[in-house]
Amino acid sequence: MLRNTSGYLKDRVLEVYRTYGILIALIILIVIVTIGNQSFLNFVNLMNISSQWAPTGIMAVGMTLVILTGGFDLSVGAIYSLSAVMAASIGRSHNPLIAFSAAILIGIFFGSINGALVTLAKVNPFITTLGTSFAISGIAMVLTGNLAFVVENPAFSILGANRWHGIPYTGVLLVSILIAGGIVLKYTTYGRKIYAVGGNTEASRLAGVRTRRVVASTYIISGACSGLAGVFTASQLSSAQPNLNPDIVFNVITAVVVGGTSLAGGYGAMWRTAVGIGILATLQNGFNLLNVSPYYQTIIKGVIIVGALAVDNYTQSLARKSIKNISK
Repeated sequence: MLRNTSGYLKDRVLEVYRTYGILIALIILIVIVTIGNQSFLNFVNLMNISSQWAPTGIMAVGMTLVILTGGFDLSVGAIYSLSAVMAASIGRSHNPLIAFSAAILIGIFFGSINGALVTLAKVNPFITTLGTSFAISGIAMVLTGNLAFVVENPAFSILGANRWHGIPYTGVLLVSILIAGGIVLKYTTYGRKIYAVGGNTEASRLAGVRTRRVVASTYIISGACSGLAGVFTASQLSSAQPNLNPDIVFNVITAVVVGGTSLAGGYGAMWRTAVGIGILATLQNGFNLLNVSPYYQTIIKGVIIVGALAVDNYTQSLARKSIKNISK
C-alpha cells in the first residue's frame, strides 16, 4: 500500500514538474534578473521587449504547429527576410496595406511549397526546409542585389513603430496571435487533429484524419506567420534587406523547444511557446542590462537548447515508464 502511494505521489510530482516546471523557471529567472537590475520591470523596458520579440514570437506560433505534427521548418528565417524585402520594395511606391498583404502572401506561397514537398513528395522535413531556405535566400539576393530597400512613406511605419497607450501595436498583435493559436489548439477539431497526427500519424489516418492535409496546413500557417513577422520588422525599420537577422530561425526553434513542445510531436501547447519566448527575451534583455558579452550570450543560448532537449528526453522516458507501470 505504501509503495503504491509512493509511486502515485512520484507520478504526480513528475506530472506537475513536466506541466509547470518551465513556468516556474521563467518566474525564477525574472526574479534573478530583477535583483540584478531593477529597471528590468520598468514599463517602458517591458514594452520595448514585446516590440523587439514580436517577429520571433509570431514565427514561433507557426513553428509550434509544425513541430506538434512531428515536422520541422528551417525556412522560416529565409521567408521572413524575403517577405520583409517584398514589403519594403512594394511599400516604396504603393499603399502599405498592399505591400503588407503581398509580403504575407509570399509567406503563404512558400509555406505551401514546403507543405507539398513534405506531404506529397514525402521529402524529409529537415531536408526540405533546409533546401527551400537556401533557394528563398537566393531569391531575396537576386531581387535586391544585396542592397537595402528604404521606405520613406510615414504610413509604412505605423504598424511597427506606433503605440496604443504606450503599448506597441506589434506587442498587441503578438499576444492576440498567441491567444488565438492557443484557442485553436485546445478547443477546435483542427487542434485535436494536430495533436493526433503528431502522436501517431498512422493511427490518425486509419481513424479518418486527412493527415497530409493537416501537416501541409501547418507549413502554410508557418509561412504566413513568417511573412507577417517580416512585415513587422520592415515596418519597424522602414527598410529591409536580404539575410535580415539570420539568427532568428534559431531563436524561433529555441523558444518552442525551451517551452517544452516535444520535437517528437504530439506534446506541447501555445502557452508553453509563450513562456519559451519569455525566457529568451528575459535572458537577452537581462544580459544587456548587466552588460554581458554577446559571445557569452551565444554560449549560454546553446547550453539552454541542449539542456531543454535533454530534459525533454528524460521526462519522456519517465512518462513512458509510468505508463508501463500503470498498465501492469
